[in-house]
Amino acid sequence: MDQMQENGQKLLIAAIVLLLVFAVITVLISENDRIGFIAAVSTVGIALETFHFDSNFGILLLFFSLFLGVFAVYLLEFMISFIRNEFGGVIYMAKGIRFRNHYIICGGGRIGERIASLLKEKDKKVLIIENNDIRAVELKKLGFNVIKDNALEERTFKMANAQRAVGIFAALGQDVDNFIVVLNSKEINKNMRIVTRCNMLKNVNKFKELGADEVVLPEIVGADRMVYLSEKHEK
Repeated sequence: MDQMQENGQKLLIAAIVLLLVFAVITVLISENDRIGFIAAVSTVGIALETFHFDSNFGILLLFFSLFLGVFAVYLLEFMISFIRNEFGGVIYMAKGIRFRNHYIICGGGRIGERIASLLKEKDKKVLIIENNDIRAVELKKLGFNVIKDNALEERTFKMANAQRAVGIFAALGQDVDNFIVVLNSKEINKNMRIVTRCNMLKNVNKFKELGADEVVLPEIVGADRMVYLSEKHEK
């Protein structure tokens, strides 16, 4: 679940609680003071506006005002997430348009960072897609171009200008996530070369069927290299 969805759910829950508390207080005031519902609503509004909580239902009104504050905080968080999601995407897209004949790396973990470093050493243009806030900042500090977004969404590939990319590296931690990256890559740019990380040997053929040009199993490659170096030393 992304940050905007999480904040949206918290905002919805807070709004429901707020309405329930407001309805209970209004009904109680209406029955106690023998006034209409609209008049009771007005009474609640005046109490909140003037912070006049010394009536029979002062504790409930104070309780409601506290929930109102919580709702305001959640509303602010949701608005910040919305602005970041909408306008931030536009900014990233504007940056991505500058890229041509570049390489996209999905996942800025240890493998993704190493791929980016090797490509950068060869003077290749690299764009990393990383969803983790802290990791994205770390990669930017290392001098990499980073799009802080979800690599599993097609819109993220558009922001990265994938249709003009030379190749893409699917370096996410889970095979199922890399499946999605391969599928999205093939749909957006059929000419783009796709190299993917694979964790389970049984999934190699599946990656090939989905359109991956090369499938690499880091653990197997590492083990093969270690044995090779050992045998080389013995000779």
